[in-house]
Formats: sequence, structure tokens, C-alpha cells
Amino acid sequence: MKNLLTNLTLILSLIVFTSCGSDDDGNTENQTDPLIGNWEYSTQFENDTQTTVNDCSPSTIEFTQAGNRTDLYYGTDNSRNCIVVDTVNITWKRLTDGTYQFTQNGFSFSDVVTFENDNNTLTLEDSDTDGNGNVVVYRFVYTRIN
Repeated sequence: MKNLLTNLTLILSLIVFTSCGSDDDGNTENQTDPLIGNWEYSTQFENDTQTTVNDCSPSTIEFTQAGNRTDLYYGTDNSRNCIVVDTVNITWKRLTDGTYQFTQNGFSFSDVVTFENDNNTLTLEDSDTDGNGNVVVYRFVYTRIN
């Protein structure tokens, strides 16, 4: 589980610091945006290779109509009980169909967002380069919980 949290933190940091941009347009989300709701982490991929490691309750993301995103990351305490180990607050807005911008602490990044299974499966996709200049594609898959 510690590896998962380390990997998620590293990936989020890489995305945030390498995908900065600005967009002065207002929020384009509306009541019918399929992103709005609560989502439970299902699996993740790195260059189409599944890298899911989760020994505890899945992490969740909540997207609100007001443009807020709250990520909850779970882990285990010393007694192996599942607990929330990190909460990350981000804002969001839809740029175009399929592209959303996320902003955390003044840093913005964009993800390609796809919906499947009658908008009950969410995939967030981003790419970055590794230390050797190779492009790495990250996909995080979530299932709607409400």
C-alpha cells in the first residue's frame, strides 16, 4: 500500500509540475456533466500495463457541480486498519468534450477524460516523459459510486 501511495503521489506531482498552463475562461461544467459525482478507484495503467496495487479500501474522488474535486487516499495504520491517509483538494473545469483542466495550489494540468458503461466508468489519462525522454501514458480508472 505504501508503494501505491508513493506512486500516486509521484504521478500527481509529475503531472502537476510538467503540465502547467493557464486558461482564463470560466467554468464550462453544467448540471449534466457526467463527471459530477463520487468515483471509486478501480485500477491504473502505465503504458497499457496494469500497475494496480491496493491492499485497502479503494481511493475515491468526488467532483461537485461547483467545480471542486476531492481525492481521498486510503492506506493502513500499524494495526492494518484501513484509514484515510491523504485528502487532496483540487478544482476542475471542462475545457472541451473529453478534456478537463484540474488546478491544485496554483498549478494546472489537463487530462483526457473518457466515460464508458453509461457514464459509470471514468478514465483519467495523462502523459509525461520519464528521465530518458520516453513518453509514459498514465490511465486511472474509476467506477461511479453515486
